[in-house]
Amino acid sequence: MDALLTCLHLAAYLAAALGLAVPRLRRPALAALALAALTGLAVGFADPSDRSLTTVHTYAGFEGIDQEVSMVRFPTGTVTAPGWQWSACFSVFAAVWAFALWRLGDRPLRQPLVAPLVFAWTATAAWLGMQATAAPAAVVQPLGLDRFLWPAGLASALLACRSAKTFFGLFVQMGLAVTLARLPAALFSKYASDARIGTSLDVTSVRDIVNPMTQMQFDPRLQPGSPEQQFWLIWLEHVIFFPAVYLMSLFGIAFGLWLYHRHENDPA
Repeated sequence: MDALLTCLHLAAYLAAALGLAVPRLRRPALAALALAALTGLAVGFADPSDRSLTTVHTYAGFEGIDQEVSMVRFPTGTVTAPGWQWSACFSVFAAVWAFALWRLGDRPLRQPLVAPLVFAWTATAAWLGMQATAAPAAVVQPLGLDRFLWPAGLASALLACRSAKTFFGLFVQMGLAVTLARLPAALFSKYASDARIGTSLDVTSVRDIVNPMTQMQFDPRLQPGSPEQQFWLIWLEHVIFFPAVYLMSLFGIAFGLWLYHRHENDPA
């Protein structure tokens, strides 16, 4: 059942983001959001007893005695909550965006940043809420933030390719979209780490990471809560590395569609 819920959530995030950019996809998006929310509620109320979740932060390091760098899942905390709470948290998110898409109707969005960014930020809040209410690990931990931030970026790309007048303007819009979408996660990671409140964004106890320049562990080891540790695990990841990776993929989509829209009315 957890695998089914994961697939439904992924489909709901993608459908909702595409619905923002493509008016004719809004009805399927409403259906996907409703199905994911109702299935989660049904599972949660069918077994309302307390459940536990061990949150993990994934980082590049050496697993056990391995000699090769791999992605290590480091436990950052354990939470326990009634089984229905996490599904109620997602249902609130789904209801808000179902209403927003319904209100939009068939009207196209002209602004490529605002709606996708609000979608990314509210999805981040719902994701953190589901971690705080002990959602199934499969629903919140594989892919993590990327399960909804990449769809939000795709929505920005589909909108920006229509509104941008120049190549430079398109690049700036996409750069802002992918960076600002992840910025709240970086700020919350800083807060969660300083306050040691857990969740996947609490990096206080993570020390044995690999220096991407040398492919070896830092020596001396990074001190918990130090500016160096938070730079490598928070700011580099959320403000530099992942925005750059997203920009490479999403800007390619936006640029290709931008060229298409610029020349779609040219005589062949």
